[in-house]
Amino acid sequence: MPVWFKNGLKAAMMAPTALNQQKFYVDLVGDEPVITAKPSPMARIDLGIVKYNFEAASGHKCR
Repeated sequence: MPVWFKNGLKAAMMAPTALNQQKFYVDLVGDEPVITAKPSPMARIDLGIVKYNFEAASGHKCR
């Protein structure tokens, strides 16, 4: 696992979410991080929060 990915994961896990539930998954597909969320009322907001924190810490854009 690349160091940048680990840094992004740490930031994503520490990020606050709308309902304080971490219902998201982070995968590494090739060299591209992919973040998805389980269906929930605030899933889109949570994805935005998690993606922002992951990208800020890792320096890599995610899908």
